[in-house]
Amino acid sequence: MNTDAPKSILLYRFLDAAAALKTIESRQFRISRLRDLNDPFEWRFGYKLNNPELEATINAWRESVFESRNKVVGIICFSATPKEPVLWSHYADKHRGVAFEVDCINDPKLLKKISYPPERQAMDIDTYAQLQQQHDDIGLKKYLLPIMEQAIRQKSPSWAYEKEYRFNIEFETVANLQVSDGHYFLRIPDDFLIRVILGWKCPLEEQYVLKALHAVGLNSTKVVRAEWPLVKAQNFLG
Repeated sequence: MNTDAPKSILLYRFLDAAAALKTIESRQFRISRLRDLNDPFEWRFGYKLNNPELEATINAWRESVFESRNKVVGIICFSATPKEPVLWSHYADKHRGVAFEVDCINDPKLLKKISYPPERQAMDIDTYAQLQQQHDDIGLKKYLLPIMEQAIRQKSPSWAYEKEYRFNIEFETVANLQVSDGHYFLRIPDDFLIRVILGWKCPLEEQYVLKALHAVGLNSTKVVRAEWPLVKAQNFLG
């Protein structure tokens, strides 16, 4: 364990203005479901297969694993930076939205830092089949866990600009989750939401947002508006 790692880390969640205001007024973050992720390859491990005739069977099995996890696990996504203009464009309605600055406990058991390797994590189907035939449950678990753990914390290099962190939330193990219309919501704790950063083109007024925060007890949260230096593209000249 790295004793020099910070105990907390500032992270950023980007939303359009309407979703951000709804988040404040309800004092809840909506938890995303796995099937709704932008990248369809997420949480789906690769595999090494010597017999092409088994591909359809393996794909069906992998999808069943994915769907079983989708029923019990959700995620809340954050970025390590508020300064990436592509994030504002993609996730905050072309700079018309909002970034929530939150103070997260930097615990790798709770907060997953996403990596962006060139190759996907892959399972060797022959090894998996052999362990199953031997009824070696301990060996199977020892083999599968590192693969699954890596698969849920990686995306392709094209997504690296996001600098993403995630909370993976097991619905049955987290207390006080709210459920509405099939969606799960997590209440925003005291002293968690540090700032609401209004996008450069966000139509919301600072005082209106501040009033909404105070109405739900988030009295210490500040409201600021992003200025051009905060959202301007960096490193265009190398």
